[in-house]
Amino acid sequence: MVVRVSTRKWWGVADFVEQYAFVRWPVVAAFVLATCIVATRLTRRTPLTHRIDTASDSAHLLMCLVMLTMLVFPAATDPHAMRALLTALTVAFAILLAERVMGWLTGSAPDGVVALGYHTVAAAAMLYAMAGHGAVHGAGGASWPAVVLAVLFGLDALLALGTAGHRSAWHRFVHPAGAHPLTSALVPHVVMDIGTAFMLIAAFGR
Repeated sequence: MVVRVSTRKWWGVADFVEQYAFVRWPVVAAFVLATCIVATRLTRRTPLTHRIDTASDSAHLLMCLVMLTMLVFPAATDPHAMRALLTALTVAFAILLAERVMGWLTGSAPDGVVALGYHTVAAAAMLYAMAGHGAVHGAGGASWPAVVLAVLFGLDALLALGTAGHRSAWHRFVHPAGAHPLTSALVPHVVMDIGTAFMLIAAFGR
């Protein structure tokens, strides 16, 4: 049986988000904080040794705004428009990632490759959640990809927080531009992890 997204309110995700307000609003507050941090990072001038990866921060800003829209206005969110937007973001991030990878292969610094790869996966995961996979009752094991993705994003947040106090290999992997472990670069990354995991949980939680 085919269930249309337009008749199921993104397959129950909006209902889940509205019902669990005690989780929803702290996540909203975290995204507001992350948005302010990223916007500040994009407008301030920094030393070359602590260079901001503009593409990565711009991607963070776009994803934060998308997440805020879905969390603050879940019932009013047009699933078709949001899926089109997330598709466009996924394609755009993938193109930027391919450009960085090609530059890396030709000898340029690999700055932003991992960050853009992360945003490509995050946008694709949100697109998957918007498609409603795992929220259709009686679908059996249809929700397992969403569960796996939610766990991976949760683990990434824990690993990022666990390496915040020192320059570990994981920190260098997450922040390839070489920023200090305690800079504001960590906050939007962890918030995006938590928010994406929450929306994936919502996708299979109904």
